[in-house]
Amino acid sequence: MATAAALLALTALSVAAGLAFLGRLPLGFPQRAGSGTVFYVVPYHYGFAFYDRDLNEIETVSVKAGETVTLHIVPAHALPETVFRQYVERSMKRAIGGLPAADPAIRRKLQEDLDLGNVEHIVGIAAHPVYLATDVASVLRGRPFRENGPATLREAVSQGDPSIKSVTFTAKKVGAFDVICVDSGMDGAGTCGWGHTAMVAKGAFVVRP
Repeated sequence: MATAAALLALTALSVAAGLAFLGRLPLGFPQRAGSGTVFYVVPYHYGFAFYDRDLNEIETVSVKAGETVTLHIVPAHALPETVFRQYVERSMKRAIGGLPAADPAIRRKLQEDLDLGNVEHIVGIAAHPVYLATDVASVLRGRPFRENGPATLREAVSQGDPSIKSVTFTAKKVGAFDVICVDSGMDGAGTCGWGHTAMVAKGAFVVRP
């Protein structure tokens, strides 16, 4: 009976390998569940990076009107410091807070925010029901950067890291809409600090007819 079971398992494995070779069975990393079209959004200080369901970086999130969309939000601060700072270098290429691009003061201001514990974001999309606050503090555990966490974005996704938050909604309005870090209080202050008001990806959520 044991021999028969082993033979059956070997046959199943051979069939699976054949299907994979023919392209019938995907061999990609385990993906987070989600309704409709799935995308990943990485908020960082002070901007956003967007990825398709296979974690290929894309310029915009593009969907059809009436389509169900799931966004998985992966905070850059939940990744190793080296990865976080790679995202931060993108901000150095932009004028922020009255400072010109590449001004060293931008990096100093960013460090001040980190020292103050301004590590969260609230992700929103203009004209759509998206308002999702990150909770990276729960995995940082009082440290300025994460220790012993996932080494890469792909690893965070495949492991189902607890820092990842998700939102599912229907894209109803046609047009190009801004992805923003939403104000968190009456004074208009954001959770990420000094560069909050510059944290806008203009027209990054595109809804086609």
